[in-house]
Amino acid sequence: MLSAERYMALINHFVGPAPREQEEYEVALEELTRLFHCTERNVKLIVRRLQDEHWIEWLPGRGRGNKSKIRFLVKRDLFLLEYAKRLTEKGEYRSAFEFLYQHEEDRAVLDQFLQWLNGQFGMEKVGAETQAKDVFRLPVYRAPLTLDPSKLYFGFDSHLVRQCFDRLMEYDSDQQRIKPMLAHHWESDDTGSLWTFYLRKGVLFHHGKVLTAEDVVYTLERLRNGTMNAWMMETMETVTAIDSRTVRIALRQPNWLFPRLLCSSCASIIPSDLNGLDESSFWRLPSGTGPFRITHWGSNGIELEVHTRYFLGRPYLDGVKLIFMPENIPNLSRLKWEQLIANDARVPADAGGDWQRIETLSQGCSLISWNRNKGGPQESLSFRQAVNLIIDRSDLIRSTGRPGYPARGFLPMGEAALGYRRPDPEAAKQLLAQSGYDGSPIRLIASEAERDEAEWIASQCASIGIPVEIRYGDRGMLARIETAQEADAQLICLVFADDEICELESLLQQNSVIFQHLAPGLRRWIHQVVNDIYASPSKEKRRALLEQIEIRLQEEAQILFLVHRQLNTYVHPSVRGIVINNLGWMDFKNIWLTTAEKPDAAPA
Repeated sequence: MLSAERYMALINHFVGPAPREQEEYEVALEELTRLFHCTERNVKLIVRRLQDEHWIEWLPGRGRGNKSKIRFLVKRDLFLLEYAKRLTEKGEYRSAFEFLYQHEEDRAVLDQFLQWLNGQFGMEKVGAETQAKDVFRLPVYRAPLTLDPSKLYFGFDSHLVRQCFDRLMEYDSDQQRIKPMLAHHWESDDTGSLWTFYLRKGVLFHHGKVLTAEDVVYTLERLRNGTMNAWMMETMETVTAIDSRTVRIALRQPNWLFPRLLCSSCASIIPSDLNGLDESSFWRLPSGTGPFRITHWGSNGIELEVHTRYFLGRPYLDGVKLIFMPENIPNLSRLKWEQLIANDARVPADAGGDWQRIETLSQGCSLISWNRNKGGPQESLSFRQAVNLIIDRSDLIRSTGRPGYPARGFLPMGEAALGYRRPDPEAAKQLLAQSGYDGSPIRLIASEAERDEAEWIASQCASIGIPVEIRYGDRGMLARIETAQEADAQLICLVFADDEICELESLLQQNSVIFQHLAPGLRRWIHQVVNDIYASPSKEKRRALLEQIEIRLQEEAQILFLVHRQLNTYVHPSVRGIVINNLGWMDFKNIWLTTAEKPDAAPA
């Protein structure tokens, strides 16, 4: 890439943005030593490399006082486009965008590049026709922070863990029941305090190890001894391997929700031998029992390869390539990736008449969490209520252009009866006066993906005299406990893969923004209610208890619920078997690809 940067430096120095065809420019070596900040010897090496690339023609000056001449063989715009393509074909997608952003003053070349990139994703046949492998290439706008189940925080990371690992059981949200996975059967005593799990025979990890009870014991003890998601095992007293395929777990209190906890991605089973590696090395290319194994994980993407001996049946795809794209790609109205994109506003609604559009409502919502463990105006209930009353959820949806519905609770269905009051700016001003607000700014933290929503919220606060300072963070920063602790408020978007478990996770996980922001008394009360939830074998009673928590969070304006997002998934005709899970993503093991067109609908 260094040679390309030097070519751009030359063309910008001598030519500018609009070079004339085949024009020669006089140049002295001394001039280039200043441009490249190097010696004449190195300048000659640079010139030779650019000649070898067929980017320039160098005409050396003959005789004393005669300058050399340089001719640029590739126009500036064409060079930018072709070099970005070259980087992309080498898998260096991020470098390609960085190169274009660094050198492109207008949108023309970037638009051309995006249109070319349009055809680089989707189905890819690799190898000879008779033995061709089906590989699915998919652009994603985030890289996973971790694939260690015990440290999961973000929904996309959880989704990838589910492609590579399995849990003892799986919760089917459509049928609302727990289904066998690594465990083919389980049972408990009458109190819900002693659980026994029976493992399938012959389940293999990617590196060939047979699954045993010791792997389950190792995984659950490791989860309990961790930090971020240890709350899931807080009721576990002991976990014991009775034999190679039987695990017994004794709890210190009744917990009828325990099997549901074991359905979580955080409880995905890992091999006790860590494939003979130390922890750090293992997690670079981890080994699970899932339908796909990771063969490459770098700064530009992740490559998955099919687990041919997967115990639930071989997936149709032979591989999946996830390409990490920059988050700031322009939203071109005419752009459509020739593949499937889930949960992304960059794809236009008119993606094509032959495409299938799958519309789902996100299980979760966006919300504002107030930090009541930090001094500031947000400590006042009247202040928090005032902000709630100036937020018109419907106008927020219209202004940001992201489809959704106003939220009254965590989930779009069965929300707490309290709901939210309609926006009332005058009442908000009165509450603000009652709070004794002194005009000090509020520090709001948000992700870059929530920029439009954060700026809209700041503008509404400003309308009643509350200045808001927004700090945007990347995924690494947002996952740190210190980030939540330093904020006065934080704008977050929760995605619930499993309703009961994820609601508890948002309240109990150590790194959860809500957990860090809860006032001490409220936190203690929630923990008492959670113990009642664990003790109840009735799903209806557990739901009622969860709604009690939700109602109190609203009464104290601890949380301001904002929007349930509508997710649009666009499916190219060559992609079949799409199932969108509660994380808003497709399970790769169900996808299959075809070159045949779908038949027309039969006449009525």
